[in-house]
Amino acid sequence: MAKQVTVLGLEGTVPRGVSLAVEGEHPQRGAEDFWPLTAAGDQPGEEKPEATAGEDAPTENVAEEDKPLARAFRAAVAKFGTREFTLSLPLSRLLVKMVRLPAEARDDLVGAAQMELDSISPFPDEVLMPGVEVAAETDKEILAVVAALPEAASAEISEAMSAAKVHVVRTDATAFGWLRSLWPRICSGGGTGRRVVLFDLDDGWDLIVLDNGALSFMRGIGRVTGTDELAREVTLSLLQLGGAGDADEVVLCVRSHADPALIQRLGAFGTVREVVVDDPVAGVEGVARRSLEGAALDVTPESWREARIEHLFRRRLTTWMAVACGIWVVVMAVLFGVDVTYDFMTDHQKALQKDKRHAAAYKEVSALKSRVELIQRYADHAHGALEVFKTISDALPPSQDMVFTSFRYRRDESVRVMGSATEREDLRTFMDNLNNASFEDAEEGEKLFAKVQQSGGETVSRKGAIRFTMEGFFHADDEENAPKKNGGAK
Repeated sequence: MAKQVTVLGLEGTVPRGVSLAVEGEHPQRGAEDFWPLTAAGDQPGEEKPEATAGEDAPTENVAEEDKPLARAFRAAVAKFGTREFTLSLPLSRLLVKMVRLPAEARDDLVGAAQMELDSISPFPDEVLMPGVEVAAETDKEILAVVAALPEAASAEISEAMSAAKVHVVRTDATAFGWLRSLWPRICSGGGTGRRVVLFDLDDGWDLIVLDNGALSFMRGIGRVTGTDELAREVTLSLLQLGGAGDADEVVLCVRSHADPALIQRLGAFGTVREVVVDDPVAGVEGVARRSLEGAALDVTPESWREARIEHLFRRRLTTWMAVACGIWVVVMAVLFGVDVTYDFMTDHQKALQKDKRHAAAYKEVSALKSRVELIQRYADHAHGALEVFKTISDALPPSQDMVFTSFRYRRDESVRVMGSATEREDLRTFMDNLNNASFEDAEEGEKLFAKVQQSGGETVSRKGAIRFTMEGFFHADDEENAPKKNGGAK
């Protein structure tokens, strides 16, 4: 277990930092003035004056070392006295997926995670470095969180790190830190049932679903424009998990009391409970405690790892050369010292070149083997299973008494919706809307389904609800109307 860990959590270009040191049995914060970390002249929330006519754009010609994030990293170095940090990022910057793996995969979780990331990554030419953490495990299967940090989301951070000469030893998701710090307050009502947890704490929304107190789903939503958009994202998340509107409780973690309109809107999913967070670095501190406890998830890109290894090597080499020079002065062993140094550097450079050649060969072979599959899989990202489910949900009549109980999606074949309603008029309206349903970007007259039918008849429950089954069949000869990306989903 590490004796000290320093974590920087990014919120835009303003890192929040905290340092934990193990003193006795419990880690303690190393400083009180820890947030936010800004360089001189960069105050959070301060609006910068607009450039006048004839002036250069403020960011176009700024040197990399003078950009806000690089200056903030240097401020963190001055504050905490170290150039090595654990980095904490919001879910919206990461590729994240909850996967169920067979128990046999526990011996090669990274390999299984790599396959899962390849199936969802929108970057076919990039070999992602996966991070995996087991959320639950039985004798038959493993529920794991699989995540990665794409180059597109890490490029700006990489440039700022290089300019400030700092290194990352581990990269985690801030949502896990908030969950670690706020767990007693989030689960204060007990651990049974489904609990939807929404975090508005890191420059955007993150969503986590707990089933009977265990993590079952997580997703980065990011910024939204209003309550309706947030409610739609929650609905889509629950649909992706396998149901909608069936949460027992919605826990809203915010920095100040939420808008009553938002609470009322989220009440459609379950009882809403607010958790007001007054500690600005509780999430970052949670990540620090996870690091001290040995948490498994680490999405640090390979390039960051190589840069740190190279830095450590150069530092050791510098130290060794200083010692060698001292020995040379004492015993005049110039030739011996030079020979050893030369061999040491030569072996290291050969090892680096060998690793780079292997990595290049691996990328080339992998690209050739999977190019056709990746092109087909990502050709139409917008018309995936999730968008089909959204289009179906938009076809619901305005009645509040009509609910879905399950979906079944078969690629290029059909979508089956099961649910209940109180009025047959709602069923007819729903079927008409499905017959006329189309994607938002579809051409005029282009419909999503070739045929919609009500199968299996209708049954009436003891409470008078009409149970129904609707099935929509995709166009058999029109590939553009059928989802192409996600394979099949239930």
